[in-house]
Amino acid sequence: MSMDISDFYQTFFDEADELLADMEQHLLVLQPEAPDAEQLNAIFRAAHSIKGGAGTFGFSVLQETTHLMENLLDEARRGEMQLNTDIINLFLETKDIMQEQLDAYKQSQEPDAASFDYICQALRQLALEAKGETPSAVTRLSVVAKSEPQDEQSRSQSPRRIILSRLKAGEVDLLEEELGHLTTLTDVVKGADSLSAILPGDIAEDDITAVLCFVIEADQLPLKQ
Repeated sequence: MSMDISDFYQTFFDEADELLADMEQHLLVLQPEAPDAEQLNAIFRAAHSIKGGAGTFGFSVLQETTHLMENLLDEARRGEMQLNTDIINLFLETKDIMQEQLDAYKQSQEPDAASFDYICQALRQLALEAKGETPSAVTRLSVVAKSEPQDEQSRSQSPRRIILSRLKAGEVDLLEEELGHLTTLTDVVKGADSLSAILPGDIAEDDITAVLCFVIEADQLPLKQ
């Protein structure tokens, strides 16, 4: 007797609904000045489970949204990011958007692109602020023309190579994974403590910086076009 694949989808939808409800309850009672470790861990585990299921079924928008939130929750539970009311409110807003994304997938529809872009940008901005940086302040992204000077529009569309060095154990693979969530990488070269790859030119430097700053420091972010 074979099981319909729709049964697996429904199981994920039901579990994700429960996890999102649990996440909301924990966030509503979380004290930012002295967050309870068990509550933070429960919120993190919920996000981790939803991300895993979304990835299994190809729900990439939900997977990416949850991935960004999961990284921030991990920093919070390890004491690397100080929570405040605004951050918790952003997490609650993220949860609401994740619910909307889940509901769209239930209807075999694509989630709203505008809200996805908005929340991803907000979470990436928070990641930078947690490190004491802002996209405009991270200015060590050197852009070098490949040939003759071009107009601004054509330059912005030119592929750029990103070269990262002085990486710690595990960061090479982690950075490749993080960048892969943002765009398609080509000509990837990995060393023991370095990573080089070409990214499409339509990816904004601020977005690249925000993704990388989940893992490394600003002085490890040289970019070449």
